[in-house]
Amino acid sequence: MNESLMLPPFILTRPAALVALIFLAASAAQARTWTDTQGRSLEADYVSSTATEVTVRRTLDQRTFTLPLATLSTADREWVAQNTAAASPAPDSGSASAPSGDFHELNNLLGLPLFVDDTLWDDKPADVAARLNLPLEGKTDRFEGYRGYAREPFPILGTEAHMISLQAAESRITTLTVQFTNRGDYPPFRDREYRFPPSKAELKTFEDALKRDFEAVSAKLTAALGEPKREIAVGGLDAGRRSLRWEWGAHALLASHDAEQMVSLKIVPSDRAAAPRLADEQVRRLFKERITRKENGDVVLDQIPMVNQGPKGYCVPATFERYLRYAGIPADMYELAAAGGTDFGGGTTFTSMARSLDRFVRRQGRRLEQAPVKLTIPGIARYIDEGRPLIWGLYSTEAFNAVADLNTQRRLASTEMFDLKRSLTPAELAALAPDPRTAHACLIIGYNRKTNEVAVSDSWGPHFQERWVPLAAAQKISQDEFWVLAW
Repeated sequence: MNESLMLPPFILTRPAALVALIFLAASAAQARTWTDTQGRSLEADYVSSTATEVTVRRTLDQRTFTLPLATLSTADREWVAQNTAAASPAPDSGSASAPSGDFHELNNLLGLPLFVDDTLWDDKPADVAARLNLPLEGKTDRFEGYRGYAREPFPILGTEAHMISLQAAESRITTLTVQFTNRGDYPPFRDREYRFPPSKAELKTFEDALKRDFEAVSAKLTAALGEPKREIAVGGLDAGRRSLRWEWGAHALLASHDAEQMVSLKIVPSDRAAAPRLADEQVRRLFKERITRKENGDVVLDQIPMVNQGPKGYCVPATFERYLRYAGIPADMYELAAAGGTDFGGGTTFTSMARSLDRFVRRQGRRLEQAPVKLTIPGIARYIDEGRPLIWGLYSTEAFNAVADLNTQRRLASTEMFDLKRSLTPAELAALAPDPRTAHACLIIGYNRKTNEVAVSDSWGPHFQERWVPLAAAQKISQDEFWVLAW
């Protein structure tokens, strides 16, 4: 059921293949003709260069690419050497260095077409996502997210990244995140079952990769932006974390190394302040305002942000992230997974995750509690009517998902309210048997008393934001474990 989302070819491809792809896409526009050592040509404008690389802007679509000089013809290398001083963009007056005054330089540094001017924060989230070719993760009236996973690691800041995400709230970008080596996406462990833990040699290789990534990212950023400051993490998720901070205009670039877990880069507003803590009554009122009641009897919480856990078993951290962000508590599934000690490739339990997050959530004035829910419409309605979704443990079997998909499709095609009610056949009920191999976590976000259905939301992308299933199907594959946010 997990969707493997793709970034654009120029991001996904490894450096050696990158040159080949670029030179296959030459245009006839007016620009300098570049030629590689294999005789392939590209029409592009010179942007900048270093001792080993040259950055060009392709005429066809204005995308920028950084090419190793060693792959270019002798004539091109000589041209770069002769024209570097004249062709390189001059920094803005008053800038300490080119990267601090020229957004092109920061794009070149990151290897991403991220900026179109000196600030990211007034750009529309969808426009930035389009520049990065990030698929939509989910969108509500309040939350908006885009996320891409690579089939193979792609080059950024001198090392290889696995995921890029863009998050926004109230139509304003809040965070751009790049994940480098991490337990969930690390290729050797991505599809490994928890019964086969990594060997000591594999763990050593993984830890070396973490160290190499952090050193490479830090060195690139320091060379371009100067010496960093030590970033102090807050909120109770900082055990074993080393974080460095660089400033570029209104942007803070935060590189973090979580011991034995992950290396990441976040770009956030440099003046970002913690959200004010809401009183219990304010939270209750806010939650109730988010309840949607429809004429057909649906009662649903349709403003929960989506998180696509990607090709790994991060269902528990992803589900907790969605719940916490819905409640106004900043959260990231990778950081939650690290705090909860999630296994390589994913895999953790509600209990271990909730215990690890308890201190963090309590610092926000809330708490997580295991709810004594009976999986009935009245049992679910008790929480949904307060605007509180339920984190639910289930067995996400093939048969259950087939029922959920078919039932949701029937609802979309229905024109009459009475058509929504459906009884499962004996064969369908018999197929709904629990399977421990499919243990999963998702959110229960709604109910319908008239049709005896519940609405569920899985952390797999926009197509799974809201699916409706007969209560009888949910009862057959339930683990009967539920968690809610309390006050």
